[in-house]
Amino acid sequence: MMFYAALIEPFVEYGFMRRALVACFALALGAGPVGTFLVLRRMSLMGDAMGHAILPGAAVAFLVAGLSLWAMSLGGFIAGLTVVLLAGIVS
Repeated sequence: MMFYAALIEPFVEYGFMRRALVACFALALGAGPVGTFLVLRRMSLMGDAMGHAILPGAAVAFLVAGLSLWAMSLGGFIAGLTVVLLAGIVS
């Protein structure tokens, strides 16, 4: 009973928890192959560098455009792409 109350009941009872669980599954399905590809190419730190670059890109886009999901996504994408291109030039 304690297991059910602690781990399963929140996902049954609350809609926002179900949406978060679906988002986590989608993220796991998308990040798994990318991580495997980067490890096999011996570029595992590239994913870490991209992740650290995307957050400031999204933050700058937030400062420019406010709470626009498209603007923050585009800002993060541009920042991540810039880091990947610069790392490719350096190495």
